[in-house]
Amino acid sequence: MRMTQQAPALPAPRFLPLLLVGVASIVLSAALACATPFAALAALSALALPRRDALLCVGAAWCLNQGVGFGLLGYPWDASALAWGLAIGCAALLAVPAAAAVARRVKVARALAALLAAFAVYEAVLVLAGLVLPGSAEAYAPAIVARLFLINLGTLAAALALPAAASALAQRRIRAA
Repeated sequence: MRMTQQAPALPAPRFLPLLLVGVASIVLSAALACATPFAALAALSALALPRRDALLCVGAAWCLNQGVGFGLLGYPWDASALAWGLAIGCAALLAVPAAAAVARRVKVARALAALLAAFAVYEAVLVLAGLVLPGSAEAYAPAIVARLFLINLGTLAAALALPAAASALAQRRIRAA
């Protein structure tokens, strides 16, 4: 009797999360411009990756976002836009350890808790930057912050649902074959 062994599942290449976050950043930056959901990207990265890799992913997402903004969307090349870009990068990077810290302590609804922490830190850093950089306090009106949170929440939900949907589709195709 001949025993067949199932091949072990191949681990995802180490660069795959970076690639996925990069593609998401380009698409979301082009579609949403200044509303890129960095808190969701920070939460997802913190949940799925070691801290160093999560920071690398979010940093790469920010770099790609800036490339889309200045290269494709025509952000002005002035001191104010560059300073805000740096503030957004700092906020996005600081959101990663906040999300990771909360996710380690919370057992129920970890993804939502990580997003809430990331969003709070991200927005707090931008509010602080707004105290010294030119801009408008209207950007922090409750309706705008709520809209940004919903964009981040939708991004997180979509990112968590996609693997399950892909798996279900693959299972359906396997059964049909």
